[in-house]
Amino acid sequence: MARASTPRRTLDEQQVVAAALRIADADGLDAVTMRRVGSALGVSAMALYNHVDGKDALVDLMVDRTLRELPAIDPEAAWEPELLRFFTALHRLLTAHPSVAEATLRRPIEGPVATQLADRVLELLTRAGFPDDEAAGAFVTLFNYACGASIYHLSRRRSTGGRLDGIDAAQAPTAHRLRGHLARAADDAHLERALRRIVASLRDVTPSGG
Repeated sequence: MARASTPRRTLDEQQVVAAALRIADADGLDAVTMRRVGSALGVSAMALYNHVDGKDALVDLMVDRTLRELPAIDPEAAWEPELLRFFTALHRLLTAHPSVAEATLRRPIEGPVATQLADRVLELLTRAGFPDDEAAGAFVTLFNYACGASIYHLSRRRSTGGRLDGIDAAQAPTAHRLRGHLARAADDAHLERALRRIVASLRDVTPSGG
């Protein structure tokens, strides 16, 4: 009697990216290897190359998949609250997915989703009257701050649970005195206040002053 053949496992790009994100969220970006992702899916590492070109391409797909969680941008909305809403959401997304925050330090974020989000922010700014160079500069400034604040938040949370008790008072007296303020600068409330100040500083760029 002939043995029944084992059904071939079907696999697609979405499954590969989802498995990589689970690994990254649990163990960090360096833990994402083609071998480990393949093992998690029950296939060989080589089988993954039918769906992604390699780890760099996989990381790009992971970032784009995660960025889909961000709120849609309305280019016709009032630009100040829309910027605050979007970049606050970006910070929260990055702190929820440390591996994606880490990826922003390693690779240009230029996938289709990231590019479309940037396009909407730039359209919002240019519709509000920002000159092209100022719109580009404002976007980069806000993106860099949201990413940098997320990295600072994550580094404090990982290494000390948010505390800065290890600062030596003799070697760094001012940093030691301000250590509580430095620790609180990693929290979400501080980020939102700083974003409001950055956005408010952009009012002078528009012809109407906002």
